[in-house]
Amino acid sequence: MTEENKNINTEDYQYNEKFDEKLMDHDYDGIKELDNPAPAWIMAIFYITIAISIFYGAYYFWFGQGMNQIEEYDTEVAEAKAMYEQANKSTVDMVLLTDDASLNEGKQIYVDMNCAACHGENGEGNAIGPNLTDASWINGCDFNTVVDVIKNGRATKGMTPFKAQINDEKIQKVTSYLLVTLKDSKPANAKEAQGEECK
Repeated sequence: MTEENKNINTEDYQYNEKFDEKLMDHDYDGIKELDNPAPAWIMAIFYITIAISIFYGAYYFWFGQGMNQIEEYDTEVAEAKAMYEQANKSTVDMVLLTDDASLNEGKQIYVDMNCAACHGENGEGNAIGPNLTDASWINGCDFNTVVDVIKNGRATKGMTPFKAQINDEKIQKVTSYLLVTLKDSKPANAKEAQGEECK
């Protein structure tokens, strides 16, 4: 045996001897297991995780103090709805206006927002939108209903919501223009009546 081989065998023996004392009694198919525990910092994380899970279970399940996912969702939806309503709360006293200045402004808003594209220049209606000058209206012709239609639109009817484009004061004025000036104005080439008759 060469000197080099002797050195290798000696090193192997010393290496095996070093771990022999850590061998466990557990033996499977000639494979033995060393008693080599995880580092202390890993075990600390493990025990902390267990402790947190116990407190979590107690808080959310055993004592029922915390909200579950559905309750959290409902709470967040309610908060978002309240914020939306607050942000969109009207600062204008929404009533029908009949003075000439307001009606003229309403007419200009009708022009500026290109309402004629769907309802005609004089509200007579066209292939896209209904006639706004007769007594039959699809969604009703009372002031609050018309305000709501202009403000929030009607997706199923192709009516665009304008609340992001004009404020409540302008919506009030254009609504007043529709109900005071255009309604019952009987323009030429008016589209046939749609919806239910309202006064």
